[in-house]
Amino acid sequence: MPSHNTQMFNMQRRFLSLPKSISSEFRRYLFSASAGNLVIPFYALFVPLLASRLGASLFEIGLVGGASNAVYSFLPLILGHFSRRAQLRRFFIAASFVVLVGVSISYVLISNPVYLIFARIFEGVGWAMLWPAMDIAVSKDVAPSADSKKTFSIYNVSWSGAAATGPLLGSALIFLSSIRIAFLCTVFIIGAALVLNLVPFLRQRGQNLETSDYAIGPVSGSPLDAKQGTRLGPTLGMGFYCGSLALVAVSSGVLFTFFAPYAKSVGIPILLVGVITFVFGLGRFSFYVLTINERIRHAVLRSDKRARNMLIGLSLTSLSSLLVSLRDPSGLVYLAAYAMVGVGIAIVLAIAQTGLIVESAPGKFGLGAGLFESSIGAGACAGPIIGGAISGSSLAVPFIVPPLGFLVFIIAYPLLLRKTR
Repeated sequence: MPSHNTQMFNMQRRFLSLPKSISSEFRRYLFSASAGNLVIPFYALFVPLLASRLGASLFEIGLVGGASNAVYSFLPLILGHFSRRAQLRRFFIAASFVVLVGVSISYVLISNPVYLIFARIFEGVGWAMLWPAMDIAVSKDVAPSADSKKTFSIYNVSWSGAAATGPLLGSALIFLSSIRIAFLCTVFIIGAALVLNLVPFLRQRGQNLETSDYAIGPVSGSPLDAKQGTRLGPTLGMGFYCGSLALVAVSSGVLFTFFAPYAKSVGIPILLVGVITFVFGLGRFSFYVLTINERIRHAVLRSDKRARNMLIGLSLTSLSSLLVSLRDPSGLVYLAAYAMVGVGIAIVLAIAQTGLIVESAPGKFGLGAGLFESSIGAGACAGPIIGGAISGSSLAVPFIVPPLGFLVFIIAYPLLLRKTR
């Protein structure tokens, strides 16, 4: 007869759909992704604010906002190919945190806004090493033995919860001390993730971990597809997923790059800036919590409803930024806008994650993860740079870029909807 502890573990394992042999590795992935997403709002919100305080022009602020994603728009596609091998995945994850620790230190020390642009380029290299490897690690090292869509739901809940707290923590540190102390805090957060990943990587170097995703078939889908006999709609092409990801990244890039300087000009205190951007993270986190429920997850990800659901997410994300261009010293309009953007982005990311990574054919995990991350990078690079270029002397003008991008997407919608072969 199995012991009581064994029975309890088996119950927990069935709930999370995770085998015992990899549960500790999955916990490391969850912590690493959470640490990374905890500091992303520090960088996205407060590096442009630092540039503004150092006397940067609006165009320079746009370059600061888009510089990291200029690298991120293509490098994940390259590194995703090499991340097919387990040992290289572990190397990229550990090495990314080495780069990001150095970047965090530079944000503490830099006093020239031009140097911030170069530092953000290196930041983009760090994220490009981390996220494709992390996506593939979750889909290959965890998901093949489990319900992959549920595993990604748990993963998304973990990192989005950390991302939601980042703006609050950063704004509180700036309010209580200084912007430099806030960046010093990121050194310790990233350093902890570095230690957590470096130690097992060094221990595993001598092991035979050079497995490739060519040995693994398509991962499992939702049981509801089989049980309910869902009639699948036309398969969406890579162009549709990539275009959608780029568009929501344009929105997030503009909203995070220009909002802190814009809020300062409107008279909104730094703590309220943190609360407003926290609502963005809270909306995204809440949606991911809902997707842990199998029926809700199925309703969002089912093949015959994906195009419709994606358009809903894109509408929420792109059109809500127009509300931010309204002058509201109370901040209530911005709270509503950021909440809608958070939910919209979560919808788009969940659907694209499934289409490009979870449902990848054998041998295509690296390509799917690379396209997923590079599309985000392309949009997040283009949004701030275009916004800064057309802004003139007005900090409100950049917020019209996302709805203009949505208009272009609607015009190109029939072409994007076609299946990419």
